[in-house]
Amino acid sequence: MPYFKMIILFILMYTSLFSSDYIDTQKNREKKDVIHDIIIVHGMVLKGRIISLGSEKLSFKLAYCDGENYISYEDIDSIVTKYNYQISYNKKEIVGRVLGIVNNKSLRVDIDGNIILVDIEDIDNFIMSVKDNNSIENQIRNKLPYSKGDISIGFEIEQGSNQKNKLNLMMNLWHKKAENELHFFVDYSYETTQKEDNEKIQNKDELTVIITDRYFYRENDYYFLSFMGEFDRPRHIQARYAPSFGYGHKFRYAKSRWLQSLVGLGYISTQYTNVNLYNNNNFITAIMGINGSYQFEDVPIVDNLVIDGGVLYYPSLQYPKQDWISRSTLNFTVPIFNFVSMKLAIEWINDSNPDPTVGNNKTTANLMFGVDF
Repeated sequence: MPYFKMIILFILMYTSLFSSDYIDTQKNREKKDVIHDIIIVHGMVLKGRIISLGSEKLSFKLAYCDGENYISYEDIDSIVTKYNYQISYNKKEIVGRVLGIVNNKSLRVDIDGNIILVDIEDIDNFIMSVKDNNSIENQIRNKLPYSKGDISIGFEIEQGSNQKNKLNLMMNLWHKKAENELHFFVDYSYETTQKEDNEKIQNKDELTVIITDRYFYRENDYYFLSFMGEFDRPRHIQARYAPSFGYGHKFRYAKSRWLQSLVGLGYISTQYTNVNLYNNNNFITAIMGINGSYQFEDVPIVDNLVIDGGVLYYPSLQYPKQDWISRSTLNFTVPIFNFVSMKLAIEWINDSNPDPTVGNNKTTANLMFGVDF
């Protein structure tokens, strides 16, 4: 446990130093520059720069002040940016300055003297142009305007009467361009424990990979093609493959507040570690699912809180088989500062495992630190 505490302390110290260096760098830059973005809120003039655009608010960093301010579009009288921003929307990529906001829903953008209107809800990416920020991080984000994601990791090392090694890795990647959306998800867990004078026990060695492609033939209606692959050695699952396809609908309440449901057909193929006891299990299945995300803003203490999760259910369609697979997740994410967050990830696994000692149900909860981009 002492090693684990030291590692956590190191992470906190590192992130603190990183954020401090980042703020100091920005302060030095802003002191040298007299150019700032200007936002007028109920007659009050604010100077600084736009960090990001949200569903209902934008994030704004005031000049010579630490932290970010979240300003509702309804409260904004005027926006004029002196910095250039790369804006990605509707398969288009433009670089320009914002000269105003129209009806609290659209931005007036100046592209080398050509003025166009861009609806805020259509913007997939809004990042400062390399013209004004040529850092490596900003260059990468400009080169990958339609890609976003997060990588979270948690680990524990215990030395004493018990020796414990635990690693959790979760990765979400999205690539959205107009009507096409590609989602790549990876979840890996590994854990071993060893008591004094006893052999090492492997509690976890499991991997889940899900690749989903969605095509929105209408604004909120889409077809999907998905593939899930996984293994879970302690639960005797050597390999499992689950291709599926179907239809889904997305209920959009705001850019960061949505709910989507899906139905379709699939095929499950499972191979077990002990082939002498359990035969491979293959069956045709239906697929039903629901997932969503909701971002709370102005939350006391943490400021922002994102809750997301979903349920996937694969029941067998082959009578009289009583096989099924179910996966449920619930995540609570709190941004610590730019690009770094803390996440509590809870997962429920339920399937028709043939080994009675394993059982059908498993619940896990992991606290992880992540990088968002």
